[in-house]
Amino acid sequence: MENIRYIMWDWNGTLLDDLKINFEIENSLLRKRGLKEMESIEKYHQVFTFPIIRFYERMGFDLENENFEDIARDYVYEYEQRFHEAELFEDAERVIRYFRTAGIEQIILSMTENKWLFSQVAFHGIDHLFSDILGTGDIYARSKVDIAKKWMEEKGVSGDEVLFVGDTTHDFEVAQTIGCKCVLVARGHNSREVLEKTGAPVADSIGELIG
Repeated sequence: MENIRYIMWDWNGTLLDDLKINFEIENSLLRKRGLKEMESIEKYHQVFTFPIIRFYERMGFDLENENFEDIARDYVYEYEQRFHEAELFEDAERVIRYFRTAGIEQIILSMTENKWLFSQVAFHGIDHLFSDILGTGDIYARSKVDIAKKWMEEKGVSGDEVLFVGDTTHDFEVAQTIGCKCVLVARGHNSREVLEKTGAPVADSIGELIG
């Protein structure tokens, strides 16, 4: 953690344990369309990818005959109904408070739409622990790169001052693009096998960041 002044956290699958809920919601959307459901979390891990539209193609949604935007709206509606079921990972608040006490500024960067992201973090009572909570301008989850770049430019932050912690290969790609260190956590939306292919350090939990 030498020279690290900022930690940029991903939200879903990194701080918020919502993998099971997402798996069940995606199967619900498939079932409503008469499509084959994913049989396991392992299958979910096999097909999960970015951009999110590609994930929906790999799950079996018929994007030639249905707009991705319509599916995304259905997903958001179901997620909003079930969000309260998702809990923070058991070590999340402890680790965040540890780094806050150490004087490291912390930011959430997520592909969740801004207002909905703010309400999710506030629901769990940890919004005051972050200097910035950065989401997207819409619900279609395309990329976090531009958001991260804009934040760094506005704050005058260089990549070597930042540690990015996430649970997907897209988080690694964001870290690479903005030139910062990255640690990936194998308990979210990508499997350990997939994460290790990036060459980034892979932890079982964020608790490992503080020993």
